[in-house]
Amino acid sequence: MFSRTLSFYFARHFAKMVLSIFMMGFLLILAVTYIEFFNRAFKGDYTGGLTLALVALFRVPSVTEDALPFAVLYGSIAAFVVANRRLEVVVTRAAGVSTMQFLLPACIVGLTIGIVGTTLYNPLASSLLNWSNKLTLQVIPAGHRPSVSHNGPVWVRQATKGSESIVGAPQSFDDGLGLIGVTAYVFDPGGKFRERIDADRGHYEPGVWLLQNAIVTAPNSTPRKVAVYRLPTDLTAGEVKRTFLSLDSVSFWQLPGLAAAAQRAGVPGNRFLLQYNVLLSRPILLLAMVLIAANVSLRFSRSRDVGWMIITGVAVGFMLYVLMKIAWDLGSGGIVPPPLAAWLPAIVATLFGVTVLLHLEDG
Repeated sequence: MFSRTLSFYFARHFAKMVLSIFMMGFLLILAVTYIEFFNRAFKGDYTGGLTLALVALFRVPSVTEDALPFAVLYGSIAAFVVANRRLEVVVTRAAGVSTMQFLLPACIVGLTIGIVGTTLYNPLASSLLNWSNKLTLQVIPAGHRPSVSHNGPVWVRQATKGSESIVGAPQSFDDGLGLIGVTAYVFDPGGKFRERIDADRGHYEPGVWLLQNAIVTAPNSTPRKVAVYRLPTDLTAGEVKRTFLSLDSVSFWQLPGLAAAAQRAGVPGNRFLLQYNVLLSRPILLLAMVLIAANVSLRFSRSRDVGWMIITGVAVGFMLYVLMKIAWDLGSGGIVPPPLAAWLPAIVATLFGVTVLLHLEDG
């Protein structure tokens, strides 16, 4: 039987290693973010170093949320390698402790980090990001403010008396009221395609989109450049914000309400529902990271194996990132239901880790 003292020892060692890796990544991202914002602010007249530091510090937690699964993966690998090198694994196995019993404290810590990350860290990160966005208006010149990526274009259909149009953009700023890389398709009242507009930037004003540096392409005509193209819209500012709002600035607890409000307003709500399920499945994903790290690192014991262990860990992390990216694109595009797209990577990774561990244990 695995003693409580030994369980707490392994859990503390594991949590310390994971948090150390996470803090290293946090500080590195903070340094890079501060340098980026310093360069942006340097182009203006603002010289407030403390405010600039707060802008960077408040933005980093939302960035590190995406790095949390990989911090758990690489922190778990490091913890298991250290335990292996100290012969702690050999001693516990010699005492009759199975691999699954040995991994139980680490699995509990992984689940706990996931629950805390979803219910507490995510709301904190979203609140700090909103504060950072407000401070950015004071620090960064208008033309150099950072934009927010949506992991692919976000599209919305709108109608006015004389036409209908579809507007999309992969990036936004000013809480979704400003767009970068805008593409719009305009149709006449009968549904016939009339023209396409490609603009560098666009900004919402009541009743109209102002598309800057636009190229207008219509059938049987030469493309023409327009300094500011006015595209009518029937969307309200609230509907525009719900459509193009950055998901990182929305708390986990607010996502279900925003998804329901978006559906009632007739604007796409899949991305809110998808983000909610991604956060809801995070504890299972972190559990999968612990199991995969155990498969990668527990059996490495010689110094020449460390290089292969690092390569294997990086490869596994890259494959998981690709799988999550594909699942996100499928879910946000409406190809598969958002809950399935969010939970599938976590479930597949967990089943894979358990299957391999049971196979090695039987072997």
